[in-house]
Amino acid sequence: MMKLFAFRDRLDDADKEFGRYHALDLYSILATTSEMEWREALGFRDQRADDPYVIGAGDLVSKHFSALDRLGMIRLRESRYYRPELQLAEFMSALHEVFPGKGKSS
Repeated sequence: MMKLFAFRDRLDDADKEFGRYHALDLYSILATTSEMEWREALGFRDQRADDPYVIGAGDLVSKHFSALDRLGMIRLRESRYYRPELQLAEFMSALHEVFPGKGKSS
């Protein structure tokens, strides 16, 4: 969640490098999440579904990480560390599963 808000805080930066950094960090965090950590994240989502920060994180996911033409996904692909073999569809799906927004869990 912290990286989503860090990405948001860098949206208007003229130097887009920090946005790229935070977007790629989101991918890296999800890619290295263990099954136990994933279950804990889903439990957190369910327990805190109505928390304004969790809803806000979901709104950021919907706005910036829900399709390849959204700014978060563009910044991720602009990163010098981006590789074509990254599983972007799975990444977007996982982010949406953890942070569905609007107080609803999937």
